[in-house]
Amino acid sequence: MAIFAVFQTTFLLALLPLRTYESEVLSEPLPLTPESLKVSVNSMRQCLHLQWTVHSLAYHQELKMVFQIQISRFKTSNVIWVENYRTTVKRNRVLHWSWESKLPLECAAHFIRMRSMVDDARIPKPGFWSNWSSWEEADAQNSLGHDPLFVFPKDKLVEEGSNVTICYVSRIHQDNISCYMEGVQIYGEQLDRSVSAFELKNVSFIRKKGTNVFCKVDQGGALGGIVLFVSKVLEEPKDFSCETQDLKTLTCTWDPGSDTGLSKQPSQSYTLFESFSGKKTLCKHRNWCNWQVAQDSQETYNFTLVAENYLRKRSVSILFNLTQRVHPMTPYNLFPKNVGATNATMTWKVHSIGNNSTLLCQLELLAEGQVIQQHNVSIKVNAPSEAPDVWRNMKMVSGHPTVSLFWKPLWKVHANGKILFYNVIVENLDKPSRLEVLSIPAPTRSTELTLDQCSYQIHVTAHNSVGPSPASVIVISGDPGNEEVESGRVNGTEDGFSVSWKPQSGDATGYVVEWCDGPQDLPCVLQWKNLGPNTTSTVISSGAFRPGVRYNFRIYEISAKRMAHLLEKKAGYLEELAPSDNPQVVMSNLTSHSFTLSWKDYSTESQPGFIQGYHVYLKPKAGEQCPPAFEKTVLPEDSLCCKHTIDNPEQKTFVVENLQPESVYEFFVTAYTSVGEGPLDAFTKITTPDEYSHILIRIILPMIFCVLIVMIICYLKRQWLKEKCYPDIPDPYKSSVLSLIKSKENPQLTIMNVNDCVPDAIEVINKPEGSKIQFLGTRKSLTETEFTKPAYIYLLPAEKDYSGPGPCICFENFTYNQAASDFASCGHFPVTPEAPPHQLGPLTSPENLLKALEQNCMNSLGGIPAGEANLTYVSQLASPTSGDKGSLPTDPPEPALCSEYKMQMAVPLGLASAAPSEQSSLSSTTLLGQGEHYR
Repeated sequence: MAIFAVFQTTFLLALLPLRTYESEVLSEPLPLTPESLKVSVNSMRQCLHLQWTVHSLAYHQELKMVFQIQISRFKTSNVIWVENYRTTVKRNRVLHWSWESKLPLECAAHFIRMRSMVDDARIPKPGFWSNWSSWEEADAQNSLGHDPLFVFPKDKLVEEGSNVTICYVSRIHQDNISCYMEGVQIYGEQLDRSVSAFELKNVSFIRKKGTNVFCKVDQGGALGGIVLFVSKVLEEPKDFSCETQDLKTLTCTWDPGSDTGLSKQPSQSYTLFESFSGKKTLCKHRNWCNWQVAQDSQETYNFTLVAENYLRKRSVSILFNLTQRVHPMTPYNLFPKNVGATNATMTWKVHSIGNNSTLLCQLELLAEGQVIQQHNVSIKVNAPSEAPDVWRNMKMVSGHPTVSLFWKPLWKVHANGKILFYNVIVENLDKPSRLEVLSIPAPTRSTELTLDQCSYQIHVTAHNSVGPSPASVIVISGDPGNEEVESGRVNGTEDGFSVSWKPQSGDATGYVVEWCDGPQDLPCVLQWKNLGPNTTSTVISSGAFRPGVRYNFRIYEISAKRMAHLLEKKAGYLEELAPSDNPQVVMSNLTSHSFTLSWKDYSTESQPGFIQGYHVYLKPKAGEQCPPAFEKTVLPEDSLCCKHTIDNPEQKTFVVENLQPESVYEFFVTAYTSVGEGPLDAFTKITTPDEYSHILIRIILPMIFCVLIVMIICYLKRQWLKEKCYPDIPDPYKSSVLSLIKSKENPQLTIMNVNDCVPDAIEVINKPEGSKIQFLGTRKSLTETEFTKPAYIYLLPAEKDYSGPGPCICFENFTYNQAASDFASCGHFPVTPEAPPHQLGPLTSPENLLKALEQNCMNSLGGIPAGEANLTYVSQLASPTSGDKGSLPTDPPEPALCSEYKMQMAVPLGLASAAPSEQSSLSSTTLLGQGEHYR
C-alpha cells in the first residue's frame, strides 16, 4: 500500500502541469437566451429583418429550438405580432427572420424582443422558455428630413385588386390635414398625435405612370404625396404550342395576355424550360421563342413556359412528340422543263426533313383555274450519309487496356431514316488475320472492349433499312505513352467555356476536346467535340453546366494515323462560388507560446471555386494585441478578431506563434476563392499551458519511470535485499561491509577487531528451571517469562598493577557497529550481591583464563560456523547502570531502553563461576551449564 501511495502521489503531481484544455459539458438543458439581436429596416419591401445568435451552445452542438418573437408598435406594451419560429441552431451561427408590415415602417417606431426554448427530441426533459432578450427599437423616422409633412410608402408597387395602407407623418401637429387619391378625398384613422393611416381596398390600375396620392394642410398649408404604382395582374400564357419545319428548330408561340409593364417596372419575362434535357432559354420576345432540336434521337419534349414579373410567376406546360409537330416548308424553285402540247417536266426543291423514308409530294395541274389532274410523287431515302461521331475512353483493368467506345446519334437529316443498329469492327494491326465484328442494336450508343498490348483499328458504322453509313475510324495504340501534362485554367462565361490550345505537330488531322457534363462526385457522362486541323480554340457550351461545379477539359491531337495524343488539360467553373465548407482543422504541438494548425485532408478540387488561399482567424483574450503575423478585422457579427491570410492554396499547415502562457484563444480556419470565403463556423477554444509545463513534464515523467523500475526490481529481489540488508540473524562473514572499509593502508583489516581486555564484571543470568527460553532470542514480553535473579561474577586481577593480557577477548563487529535496536527494554535486572565486591577474589589465575580464552577464540574464528562456536557472546548492549564501577547499586534499576552499541566479549564455557550465594563459599568455583548466559 505504501508503494501504491507513492506512485499515486507522483502521478498526480505529474498531471498538474498538463492543464492545457478547457471543456464545456452541457449536463442539462440550460436556458439558451438569444444574443446579439440586431434589427434592420427594408423600406422598399416594408420589412423588418432580424438576425441573432446563440452563444451558449457547446462547440459543434446542434439543437432544434423554437424562438418566440414579439413585435410592438409605438411602445413596448402595445404588442401587435407574436410568432414562433422553429429552426436548427449551431453555436455562433447567425439566424435570420423577416416580418412584413402592412403599415409603412416610417410611420411608427417598432420594438422587437425574443426568447427561446429547446425543442429537441434528444433532450428528454420538458423544455422551458429562456429569459426575454432586451427590446430592440427600429425607428425609420430617424432618417426623415425636416419637412413638415411626409406621406408613405414611397414608390409602392402593388397588383391590381390589392389592399394598401398609406400614412402621413406631420411635424406641425395639426388636425386640419386632408388626404386625396386622384383628387378624391379619403378618410382614415389617427394612430398617434402626428400619425394617421388610410387603408385603400381593391386598388385599380389607372395608368402606367402610377396613381397619385397626396395630403395637405387645409388653407394653403404644407403638402406631401406619393405615387402608387398599380400593375395589371400577370396572366397565364394561352394557346401555347410548338412546331418544326425542318426538324432542326422548334418554334413555340403563345398569347401573353395583358402587359404588366409600368414606367418604373419592365414587362413580364418568359423562360422556356425542357425537363428531359434539363436545358432552358430566356425568350427574347413576348409571344414566341425558338428552340434548337437536340442532335441525339430525342423525340419527346416536355416544355414549361414560365412568365414572371416583379410580383408573381405564372407557368404552363406542353408534352409532345417531335414527329407529330412537323409542318413542312413549301417547295421552292418550282419551274417547268420540256413543255409540250400534252406533257411537261416539272422540277422543284424541298427542304429535307430526314426522318421519313419517303417524302410524299402532291402535284396539281390547273386549267383556267380548275384542277384537272393530281399526281403523288414518292421520293426514296438513301443510306445514312455521314459517319457517326466516335470517341473513346481508355483505362487499365487488371493489367489489360480496356476501351470504352462512345458515339453520337446521327442528325436526322443525315440518318435518312431510322437507325437500326451499329457495327463495330475491331482489327488487330499487329496480327491482321484477327478480326472481330460486333453488332450493337440502336439506340445503344456505347460498348466496352478488352484488348491486349497490341495496336487496334476500330471501325464504327450506322445502319438504317437501306444500308450502312460511312465508317468512323479510330486507332488504339499498344503503347499509350506518357499522358501526364500540366493542367491550366479556363474561365467560364454565359456562353460556356472558351478553350484554346497550342498545336505540337504539323501533321494533325484534327482535335478532340473531352469533358464530363456532371460534377466530379457523380459518374462521368462523357462528352466530346471534334474539331478540324486548323482550329486552335473553341467554345464549349452545354445546358448541363452549373455554377459552382468544376469541369475538367482534355484536349487531344489526332495524328495522321488516327491516333489520339493528350495535348493539354484545362479546368474551370462556369461561375465560381464561395467555398461550401471549411477545412477540418487538427491542432497539435501546443506550447505556452504557440500551436500548430493543419488541414491536410481538405480537398480543393471539390470546392465550388478555385481555392486561392486560407484565412486563419484568432480571438485572443480581451485587451490582448494580435500576434505579429495577424491583423485586426471585424467579423460579420461585429466582433473584433485577428486574421492571417495564407495566399498559397497548397499550404495546409500554419504555426500560430507569439502567444501568452495560460491564456485562452479561439481559432477558426476557412478557405477563400475569388468570390469570397467559406461560411462563418464555430471557433475552437484552446488554452496555452504554463510556460514551464513542458520542462516539468520532461523531468517528472522520467522520474516516474525510474521509480517504477526500481520498485519492480525491489519487489522481484525482495528476498535477496532482506538477506543483504536486514537478515533475521546477522552473519558477519556474509557482510559486504568489509569490502567497503578496506584500504591500502590497512589491507589486513577484517570484520572483527580482536583485542585483549580485562572486564570489570560479567553479569550472569541463570537458566530458569524447566525452560530454555532466551529473552533476546525469542523476543517475548517480560510478563511471559520468569527470570532468575542475575548476579555478578568478578574477574578483576588481584594485583592492581597488573599489565598482562586480559582474561577475556573483546572484538568489535564493523558490520553492526550502529545504534541499538528499538527493543522495549534490555532485560538487565542486576541484583546486589550479598558480599561486597572487594571481598571476592579472582576465580582463576589470569594466565589460565587467558589461555582458555585464546584457545576457544581461535577455534571459533578459525572457521567454526556461526551459532556452533564454543564461545559465549557477551551482551552487545551497554549496561544501563551508571556510577562507580566498584560500587553496585543498592536498589535494582527498573528496565530501561537499550543503550548504545558496546563491543562484544567472549568467555570460555564452563570457566566462570556464579556469584556467591548463601550455599557456597566465596572461594568455590561452579561451572555453568550450556543453558546459562553471560552478559
